[in-house]
Amino acid sequence: MMTSAAAAASPMSVIPIIDFAPFLTGNADDKQRVAKAILAACKGSGFLYLSNHGVPQTQIDGIFAAAKRFFALPLEERMKVVSNGSRGYRPYGYFQKEGSDKVPNLMEHFIFQRDLPADDPDIVAGRRIHALNKWPENLPGWRETLLSYFDAMEKLSASLLRAFALTVDLEENYFQQFFRKPTSAMKIFHYPPQPPATQTKQVGLGSHFDDTAVTILLQDNVGGLQLETDTGWIDVTPIPGTFVINIGEVMARWVNDLFVPTPHRVINVSGLERYSVPFFALPDYNAIISCVPTCRGPGRPPKYTPQPAAFFQSRAFRDQNWRARHKKSA
Repeated sequence: MMTSAAAAASPMSVIPIIDFAPFLTGNADDKQRVAKAILAACKGSGFLYLSNHGVPQTQIDGIFAAAKRFFALPLEERMKVVSNGSRGYRPYGYFQKEGSDKVPNLMEHFIFQRDLPADDPDIVAGRRIHALNKWPENLPGWRETLLSYFDAMEKLSASLLRAFALTVDLEENYFQQFFRKPTSAMKIFHYPPQPPATQTKQVGLGSHFDDTAVTILLQDNVGGLQLETDTGWIDVTPIPGTFVINIGEVMARWVNDLFVPTPHRVINVSGLERYSVPFFALPDYNAIISCVPTCRGPGRPPKYTPQPAAFFQSRAFRDQNWRARHKKSA
């Protein structure tokens, strides 16, 4: 694929807007129509806008306000909850752009997962994938705002997974068995303004594929998210009232690459600060990810060996998968 720094505005034929209300409140025929629209989007760009999703605007406004509160704190305050793994604050330069130059990305973020009690069996056992979240002490109500939004995303992701089950002719609740104690995560990103002259050398977030089942992204109106198509990079232009949905590696393995993840990145040349909030729907730690029955058969064997969900969150897998997927998309 082309890798030019410039990107065109995204036509709706490439990234469709899908009304989710008929799936949430409609009959079986309504659900099938939505599922078919999602299937077409996934076979196309791998991205879609989701409207009428049921998450109130007050909650969306609240999570953006919470993001700005945290990143407005002095650095020394943010560093009090710095991440030592999969929880907490990650300062500028935590991730690096793909390639030999290893230029740090121009972003910072805060990450958390389901809030488990200290006596949870997985916490007591010391499993890395389940750990205590880190919360700042000087932001009253902040934790509650984030956890409320997280709960809303878990509910929406469960509905999306039911829709994805219908796209491949499975029972609607098929994927729920893999999400009894999910390892889903949420991040709050802050991107500073980036001088246009730096965009070919340094980006907000380098090109990558998600390792999720489904990603639900809330982006502000600044823009900067881009996805790669056969003709080059295009902007995922913010549309008020919508989430941006894309699939990740776990879903691709389930459907035997019927549809696959799409490379995407962030370049913030708006001159403004950018905030975004992605939710990553990830299965249970020990769930085995293998090709679903409807996506294999005579002449269509499973392409991948079954793997536990934890495998897809390892750094070794991410590095290996980036090279393999990027080669396929080139």
